Amino acid sequence: MNINDILAKINEMANRDIEQLSKLKTFVNLIYDDIVNGSTDINIKFLEAKDNTNHVACSIDGSKYEIELSDITLIIARAVRIIGHLKDNKGIPSSILEDFRIIENYYDKNIISNKSILFMLSLETRLLETCEECDVIFLDGPIVDPPTYYEEDIDLEGIMSLGKLAMYRSLLIKNLLDNRKKIFGIVKNFSHRIMTKKFISNGFSVLSKARESYLVGNIIYRFRLENNEFSKPVFLGWINWDLLMDHNNTLDDLKGISKAYENYKRNLGDFSIYSAYYQYDANSPLARLDVVYRLEPKIEDIKYVNTWAIARTEEITLLNKLADDFSEIKFSEARNYATLFKLMRDNYLDAKDKLIELMMKSKI
Repeated sequence: MNINDILAKINEMANRDIEQLSKLKTFVNLIYDDIVNGSTDINIKFLEAKDNTNHVACSIDGSKYEIELSDITLIIARAVRIIGHLKDNKGIPSSILEDFRIIENYYDKNIISNKSILFMLSLETRLLETCEECDVIFLDGPIVDPPTYYEEDIDLEGIMSLGKLAMYRSLLIKNLLDNRKKIFGIVKNFSHRIMTKKFISNGFSVLSKARESYLVGNIIYRFRLENNEFSKPVFLGWINWDLLMDHNNTLDDLKGISKAYENYKRNLGDFSIYSAYYQYDANSPLARLDVVYRLEPKIEDIKYVNTWAIARTEEITLLNKLADDFSEIKFSEARNYATLFKLMRDNYLDAKDKLIELMMKSKI
């Protein structure tokens, strides 16, 4: 293809994209008008309230690291729980759960990658069991995590299968809800177009090629612009996840999460998941908030997010930011694990060797 053909093709693609974007913008404006005029059950408003009572909040986050060592893969996972006492100046304590697994390399790389995610999530979920004292729980990521489901029911190297993790996690969440805990899943990446699906179901089929961040971001931006308000938090919601169960009108990117939600619903009983979208101020990132309630939740419950939120932070709340920082596994740490494993496997070290203690201290 010569340069003229390349330029012509790029120009054609650009013009087509401009036309599509113009059409999309028109329909997003129509959706915005429906929302502010009350023609849909989606609400948008500025938030004022914070919860100033002496409540206890916690956040949970995790990370994982995979290292290939010739014939095996070493998986290291860490989960962290951070507790915050609103009116307590004693500091913010943390609980750290760390573990690792060895997986033979003859497994497919996709299997190993999926299992490492399940391994990390199982550690995070175990920390949920330690949240009895917490009134509010902030999870990093969706409540239905991983947000997919596939037939794979095998236990590999002591790592839970997806089906068992879904049952364990949903039953634990149900128990926390029965004990009147508030749970928020804070989703930073909009890989599932839940709001988009909502309005496609309302007849806006043109949104089938729209990005969730484009739709939500433009609605919230126009709301701020028309009200000349850029410093207050904005709420946009709620969406009942039971609508995702409509498989006759499900977007391709929601099929996996719809199956996963079915598995959670078996154990959640009469509880349902709802989603809303949140932006702390005009300079802060957008986030999706997942909650679980028997009836549609009240907007006032977002006061807990407002209380702990900080500006310009991808993790949205202070507690989530701290949990993210504490849970990060650095390359140097992973390298120490790998080096120790190789030395001990080759009989250069035993479990009582002082070098082990020195190397593990260096990861801190």
